[in-house]
Amino acid sequence: MRQIQGGITAPEGFKAAGVHCGIKKNRPDLALIYSEVPAVSYAMFTTNKVKAAPVQVSIRKIRKMRAQAIVVNSGNANACTGQRGLRDAERMAELAAELLGINKEEVLVASTGIIGKPLPMEKIERGIREAVGALSPQGAHQAAEAILTTDRAVKEIAVETDIPKRGKGKVRIAGMIKGSGMISPNLATMLCFITTDACIAEDALKEAMRSAINKSFNQISVDGDMSTNDSVFILANGLARNKRIKTWHKKKKRKIEDENFRYFQQALDYICISLAKMVVRDGEGATKLIEVKVEGAPFPKDARRVAKAVANSLLVKTAIAGASPNWGRVIAALGAAHTKIKPHKVDVYIGGLPVVKGGEGTDIDEKSLREILKKDEVEINIQLNQGDNKTTFWGCDLTEEYVGINKRYV
Repeated sequence: MRQIQGGITAPEGFKAAGVHCGIKKNRPDLALIYSEVPAVSYAMFTTNKVKAAPVQVSIRKIRKMRAQAIVVNSGNANACTGQRGLRDAERMAELAAELLGINKEEVLVASTGIIGKPLPMEKIERGIREAVGALSPQGAHQAAEAILTTDRAVKEIAVETDIPKRGKGKVRIAGMIKGSGMISPNLATMLCFITTDACIAEDALKEAMRSAINKSFNQISVDGDMSTNDSVFILANGLARNKRIKTWHKKKKRKIEDENFRYFQQALDYICISLAKMVVRDGEGATKLIEVKVEGAPFPKDARRVAKAVANSLLVKTAIAGASPNWGRVIAALGAAHTKIKPHKVDVYIGGLPVVKGGEGTDIDEKSLREILKKDEVEINIQLNQGDNKTTFWGCDLTEEYVGINKRYV
């Protein structure tokens, strides 16, 4: 597997565009992703009970697992906008389909931004027309820029992998993502779009995507809040012409082992984990990436609860922001995680430095710990010593800038 250039359009047969339609003052705010042929598709959405109009529309459309385009706007979430919002989301898909000459049921929609305001459809429609005219294999970076809100940086990645027994060409997977605030597991608060030219069966794509999301986007947090618009889409158009990747034998009605699926899963995991880490690294006001590793848990859910509790702790996050050697905040956070851990067995390491052994504090050099906490990346390793289950969770520090950004965000 190799990381390559090209962003969301690196896989064969994909084009993209990003334009400024006027929702935001001076930044691109409408993106379009297009596959030259209909693609096998899958998507997962926020578990928030309050779902934005584009989420409701795309949930219905994705049931057929076929899509050819995605139209996205930023600056306005089209959430809590009632029937008008649903009509506007449908209109975005209809217009894009009409201009592209494709089935409107194969156009997915997504929005991000302020909640509660109707979409300025005159601007949106003008933007869609412009985006269709601007579609290009070189349009990936513009599209990635057009989906941003409070993000400080464009987030995109592409890889190429060798699929054994492949036909023509190599398989490529690419992705772009937005997300900086309102980030919490169960699809964080983000929009993520993934493309691949792999030829893959519906069941295999669904299995691979769900597995990748559980290892990545459901393992990050910035502030513990969950949005109304979280969505992850993947389109696989098959133009790599590899041997079809599958996990199910339809005639024999049984699950099968496919080596090609393993290679595809590894590449997809890499894409999703890389994008997830980009989100927390770019968290609102963040200056440091925090990686929490939990090992030796009695059950998988215990490992995840402990890791999430530590990564989400405001006291842990602010201590790391200030390079404070107050490791007691870590042990307090993990103890509040509602698990059956045994405190006297717990070991904690920060940047490889043992701060807790057997549930008791060690005689650490605070100056050394401060230097560790000043780094751009801080690793907290928690050994529960009660089983074989483990997990990794990513978060970021919490600074004054986070408050400043969100008290001004209207």
